[in-house]
Amino acid sequence: MTDALDLIVIGAGMAGITAAKKCARAGWSVANVDELPYGGTCALRDCDPKKMLRAGAEAVEAARRLEGKGARGETRIDWPALMKHKENFTDPVPQSMESGLTEAGVRALHGRARFTADDRVEIDGHGEIVFSHALIATGAKPRPLDFPGAEGLIDSTDFLNLAELPRRIVFVGDG
Repeated sequence: MTDALDLIVIGAGMAGITAAKKCARAGWSVANVDELPYGGTCALRDCDPKKMLRAGAEAVEAARRLEGKGARGETRIDWPALMKHKENFTDPVPQSMESGLTEAGVRALHGRARFTADDRVEIDGHGEIVFSHALIATGAKPRPLDFPGAEGLIDSTDFLNLAELPRRIVFVGDG
């Protein structure tokens, strides 16, 4: 059996989720699909977790600047505790996002989507879906770098999952 929808949204980051909910609330039949956990790059692998880790570094730097001016003692990063703090934020995000979609009347699907025709998409484990409209909201991913030594780099996703804080860090790129 082939499902038929008004809208298929590929990508479960903030843009895709917001569009899916708005269209469902307007009466459209909508499904949202992603092969990665719901929440997208910003909430799970970039913006939000990065801000939490940066806040720890800023707190240490502020304490160092106040040394001898009212602050005393060594302040340092407790990487495992900081990572646990980040995970306490990021771990519930996929289920929260998926629940919000379901409550809005959006069908949440997990798997890789492949277009098979102008109005059809096949999703791993869910078969083929016919749609009237499609929104591709797959977000961003780090661009591989091509220069000598690049093989020694890790991307932001890998950095945000390091079990131990490296002794030294160099950031390459900006975004």
